[in-house]
Amino acid sequence: MEDPVDTPATASRAPRDVNSVRAPQNVRERVLQAAQELFLTDGPHGVSMRKVAAKAGVTAPAIYRHYKDKDELLSEIINAGLEILQRYLEPAFRASTPFERLQLLIDYYLDFALEQPRYFDFAFLAPSHDMHLADELARYNRSTFMFAVQQVQLCMEQGVFEKDDPLETSIMLWAEAHGLVTLFRMERFGTDASAFRAVFRRAIDRVLCGLRHPKAGHD
Repeated sequence: MEDPVDTPATASRAPRDVNSVRAPQNVRERVLQAAQELFLTDGPHGVSMRKVAAKAGVTAPAIYRHYKDKDELLSEIINAGLEILQRYLEPAFRASTPFERLQLLIDYYLDFALEQPRYFDFAFLAPSHDMHLADELARYNRSTFMFAVQQVQLCMEQGVFEKDDPLETSIMLWAEAHGLVTLFRMERFGTDASAFRAVFRRAIDRVLCGLRHPKAGHD
C-alpha cells in the first residue's frame, strides 16, 4: 500500500469553474460590491444605505429598487461568498479516500484564500459574531469542519493515523492551516504566493506525517 502522506493531493485535483471577482456590470452589482467592501473594512455596523450609495455612485432610493433593506443586502453578500467557497471545496468532498478528502480540503482551502482573498476575508476574518445574518455562514463553516472531523476519524479507523481524539486532531489541523494563511494575509511571510504555497505545503505535510500510524503505508 502506498504511503498516503507521500502522495500529493494536487495530483488528483479536478478543475474548478471559479473566476476572480469581476467588475460590476449593473447597478445591483455595483451596490453589492460597495456593500461588501464596506463590510470587510468596517464590519456589519459600517454598512449603511447612505454609505453604500456614496461608494457605489448611486442615490439611496436607487438601492431600494434592488434591495428592500440592509438585511437583504447583507444576506446576498453572505450567499455570494458561500457559493464561491462551495465551488472551491466540492472536489474534495468527492475524493475516493478519507485521507485524500482531508488533504484536498486543506489544499482547496489554500487555493480559495490565495485566489479569492476578498471572499476569504469575508468568510473567515471579517467580524460578524453579532450579526444574525451570519448564522448561515456559521452553519456552513461548522458543517465543513465536521466533514473534516469525519475524515480524520475514518483515517484513524483505517490505520492511516494513530488513534487519538478526532475532534482535537482536527482542531490542530485547522489551527495550522488557518494560522499560516492568516499570517500570509497579514503579509508576515511577504507577498509571494508561490513561495508561501511551498511553505504551507511543507508545514501541512509535517503535521500529517506526525499523525501517521507507524505501520501506515506498509503491507
